[in-house]
Formats: sequence, structure tokens, C-alpha cells
Amino acid sequence: MRPTSAQIAAAIVLLADDRGPVQEAARERLLRWGPDAVGPLREAAEAEHVRTRAQARALLRTMEVRDLLRRFAHLRLDADGRGPASRSACSRVPAAPMPLLNGAVHLAQIVRTFGPEANDLARRLRAEARLLKKRFEGRSLSVCARLLAERLHGELGLHGEPGLHDETAAAAEIDARIELDHVLLDQVLGRGAGIPVSLSLVYLLVARWSGLSAAGVALPDHFLVRLHGIRPVLIDPFHAGRTVTKADCARYLRSRGFGSVQERLRDVTDREFLIHYLRGLQRAARNKAVPEARQGLGKALSLLQAQ
Repeated sequence: MRPTSAQIAAAIVLLADDRGPVQEAARERLLRWGPDAVGPLREAAEAEHVRTRAQARALLRTMEVRDLLRRFAHLRLDADGRGPASRSACSRVPAAPMPLLNGAVHLAQIVRTFGPEANDLARRLRAEARLLKKRFEGRSLSVCARLLAERLHGELGLHGEPGLHDETAAAAEIDARIELDHVLLDQVLGRGAGIPVSLSLVYLLVARWSGLSAAGVALPDHFLVRLHGIRPVLIDPFHAGRTVTKADCARYLRSRGFGSVQERLRDVTDREFLIHYLRGLQRAARNKAVPEARQGLGKALSLLQAQ
């Protein structure tokens, strides 16, 4: 049975009760009523009474995170993180980018209430992809990789934030430098700088929308993008979108104490890509976000790992 307006109003009043059990009972009731309580809670979020206002805003945020997690759980991610390649180097059927972008946006909204919707970001990235698709026509994959880097790094200025991929620094030291603006896609696009996984996500989405088959490659403390073709190309979005070789990766892995190269150079699925992006958000949100956001990211990680 749906609650009456009087029942909702009474529960909102009890949110400011000094008695913890009474306040918690009111919270649980309002959460159970869900959408029916949102309108009155938004009004209460602007109330003069400080405690009522704070409790209403916190409850609205809890509802928002819960809804984001519900939508996140229903994402239909591509199974292998790439599209099937044809024989032509730059004429490919890309894996669907929107579920991956939607996932990244849902995660960002768990951390920060206000931000662009996935469709807004998609319009911007698709515009870049349309421009590049014309430039790619009839070109080899290596040339497509160069043109992609020239556009995203050379013309748009996307680059790695200095100090966020430092082989000489300890992980804890790098974690202390990472801000949410280095991870959130809209901020990375606006500021031009980010961490490896966020920059790689931009490159991958633009590449797929332009018609290329692309997947992420997760190295220890770093991230690359592979463009698929007869001769696949590895690009490093953090370092100006430069092309890297297997030998470059082997040297990097050896410097980090890893001997096996092939396993570390495999394509990650889109689900795994989101896990790496989520962990980047967790690093940035550590000690810099409210508990609700950190808990929400933890639940999202559990959902991804369980699938």
C-alpha cells in the first residue's frame, strides 16, 4: 500500500528526532517508500531546520546511490571488450561503447552528485569519432593510431597528469596525489589531464565510435589501448598516445618485477576495464569522499566481480 502524504510528512519530522532508533526507523520507512517520498524529501532538503535539512539531503543521496547501483547491475557489457575485425585495417565492427560509458558515468555519479549524463559525453566523443572516421578512410592501422593520437593529444591536449605514473614513487605516494578530477571523464576532458585508465577509456570510446576495434590492456599501475587488425597496435594515452611495442612493455614489466609478458598483455573485457576504472575512483575517493560514496563504489565492485 502506498503511503499517504501525512505518513510521509510524519516520517520526515522524525528524521530530526534526537533518539537514534526513532530516527533510523523513519529512515528505513522513507527508503522503503522510495519514489513516493522523493518529492517531500526534496522540500525538506531546503527546510530551515538544520537537522531536518541535513537528514533529508543525506537520505536523498542514499536513494540516488541505491538507484545508480540498480542501474549499474543491469549493464549489458560486451563479453570480450572488442569488436570482430575485418580484413581492412580501419574498417571494423566496434563493440558497443555505450554500456561501457554508462558504467563509467554511473560510477562517477556515485562519487559526485552533479555531473554530465552519459548521453552528453557520448555526443562529444561521437563528434570526435565522426571527424576521425573521415581521416581514417583508406589508411593503415598504424596511421589510424597516429591520427587518433594527433587529434586527442595534439589538438585536444589530452595528456597524463604529471606525477601520477611515476616509476620511482611508492603507490601510497601516488595515491595521495590522485584527485577525482584526474579520474572523472568530464573533468579529464575539460582539464585535459588524467590517470592512465581514464585517458585510455576516452581513446577506446572514440576509437570504437570511429569504426575501429579496440580493447584495453591493463599493465601493473598503467593502462594501454590495443587497436586490432592484421598487425595490432598498442598505444599509450598517458604518454601522448604514442605507439609502444611488446619489447617496451617487457622492459616496463621487468622493471616492476614481472617476468611473464604475454599474460600481462592480453585484452581486458569491458567488465574488467570498468573494474580498473572503479579502482581508480576508489584511489581518488580515499579520504576525499563521504562514506556513502566509498560504500557505493565497494558495492559496485562486488557486482562487477560477481558477474
